[in-house]
Amino acid sequence: MLVIDRKFVLEWACSYDMQFNMGHAKREEDAVRRWLSTIPEPKYLNKEMFVCLCCWKSARPRKHYEANTEETIEKVTSQAYQMRNALDKLKLLDAKLKGVGVAVAACILHYLQPDEYPIFDYHATNTLREAGLWTREKGGASSGNKAWLDYVGLMRNLSRELSVTLRELDKALFAYDKKYPLWKHCPSKGKIA
Repeated sequence: MLVIDRKFVLEWACSYDMQFNMGHAKREEDAVRRWLSTIPEPKYLNKEMFVCLCCWKSARPRKHYEANTEETIEKVTSQAYQMRNALDKLKLLDAKLKGVGVAVAACILHYLQPDEYPIFDYHATNTLREAGLWTREKGGASSGNKAWLDYVGLMRNLSRELSVTLRELDKALFAYDKKYPLWKHCPSKGKIA
């Protein structure tokens, strides 16, 4: 059975960076993070960053994302950021923003509050399933609010236990499911206890 430990996470997160976090995808992710770092509390997304982020997660519904007004996007993302209850945050984004389902709403929450919310992705749940940590049926990453809440709890616990960020954990789980090889260039390879 697959063991997810700190070494696994750091090596596979590095593999993710070598395979996926370059070029256009990296520029989009960095642009959203940079922009959000300039926004005072409460954080929110404007239309440009919203469309960029949503397309980074799932490009097909772009026309739906673009149908949201600037005012609606700023208002809803700011409200979601300020709410205390995780499920209420997710439901608000899902209900009020066109084109946004559970996975995209979870991605928005991750970017607004990266230390609190992981990106919700079936590649990550596939890896967790292989390690015996995710027991929901396949398709669980898009099966709804309860699955997302379970996932958030599991990812937060793993992140704390392994002393890695939620994003490092997410990258590792994604890359492993895609089965890209570990790169010899990863600085952590062979050095993590």
